[in-house]
Amino acid sequence: MKFTPRKLILVTSLMVMASSLMATDSMATTAPQSQPQITSCPAEFFAVKIHEDARQCQPFDTEMPASMVYFIGDTPDAIVAYYLALMPDLSLKGEHNERVLLVNDAQNVRVVVSPDGDGAQVDILVLGSATPAPLASLTND
Repeated sequence: MKFTPRKLILVTSLMVMASSLMATDSMATTAPQSQPQITSCPAEFFAVKIHEDARQCQPFDTEMPASMVYFIGDTPDAIVAYYLALMPDLSLKGEHNERVLLVNDAQNVRVVVSPDGDGAQVDILVLGSATPAPLASLTND
């Protein structure tokens, strides 16, 4: 069989596609079972309100200390303003590498807002009712 440049490109393309499909199939079956499950977003996570436009909610721990992360297609500044207005006991603790840390008065709820593509990522940590040791300021690097 004589291979013309056109046939060679076609055969090469088919081989690449086939190997890509096999690799995708094998990766799907060997994914670790310990990855967090993306769930529909709740209205709140313990004492922290979740923005109504939140997507890709991933609870990591649902017992104390509890943590969850979500994405929202809004700017980090808008989300910081949302939390400061909605939860008056939160205050700006510091900013480092474009990440903003909000902490409540009891220092047992922490919300980190950071840029993520065309939106923001919100990380929530709820430590429980006991007051932990005070946080050091992020601005004292």
